Amino acid sequence: MNILRVIKASVLSLGFIGVGLTSSLAAADVPQGMQNFNHYTFAVMWHPGVCATWTNAGAACKDLSPDAKINQEWTMHGLWASRPQSLIASGMNGPTWWHYGCYWYNPGHALPKDSCANPALNLPAALHQRLYAHMPMANICLDRHEYYKHVACFGETPEQFFPRELDLLDKLNASSFTAFIRAHRGQWVERNAILKAFAESFKVKNADALELRCETPGRHTHELEHQGDILTQAWITIHKDKVNDFPAPDSLEKGRKGNCAEKIHILN
Repeated sequence: MNILRVIKASVLSLGFIGVGLTSSLAAADVPQGMQNFNHYTFAVMWHPGVCATWTNAGAACKDLSPDAKINQEWTMHGLWASRPQSLIASGMNGPTWWHYGCYWYNPGHALPKDSCANPALNLPAALHQRLYAHMPMANICLDRHEYYKHVACFGETPEQFFPRELDLLDKLNASSFTAFIRAHRGQWVERNAILKAFAESFKVKNADALELRCETPGRHTHELEHQGDILTQAWITIHKDKVNDFPAPDSLEKGRKGNCAEKIHILN
């Protein structure tokens, strides 16, 4: 399986089908009303699980040592804005938004071929270093994809967007929830125990804001009807106007249920 198929296979209705804008939208070209949306999906990866189930992730999985920091905490996937109200009013449904995102505004809604066909982001050196330290999938151009699909049409520059996303990751990785996941590396854990750890860490009644994503070896899919037992991702729903307050309890919103089996293998 080539890397394009890997990236496409990683998509669910909230994933990243269609990769690569030919250029960033100029500020004057940002569509009107894009800031009127409800929530973000904050998506993070459990790197050992991703590397065990994603075929040919290549350079993204070059360091699988249990002692490596990226294998002891969540790594960055993305921060995805929900469907803007202006597009809801125009009749766009949810699956269409998650399929196209900002690519919708390409001529003919064109979806370029692959993530690495996107222009390089040319981040400041310090930000580039920080992002690549926490987003190993940037080695297969996930950083470019995330910006051009999920950010460009909202008018933010990479320099504005990625520090906020990385700050969320720092808060998550400093939590007792991440400590629980780290402490159970190499073990099979009850799904409900993971949900309980999330609720206790963030002082909420339940873990409705958390969507656990799991896969099985050789079956790289995120489709909800297919359960998996290897932990690969966590998707957390955060209210758009309270993203800076994360992980305060009132910053969290109910999301969707995940696809993990009752017992989950947290790879080391």
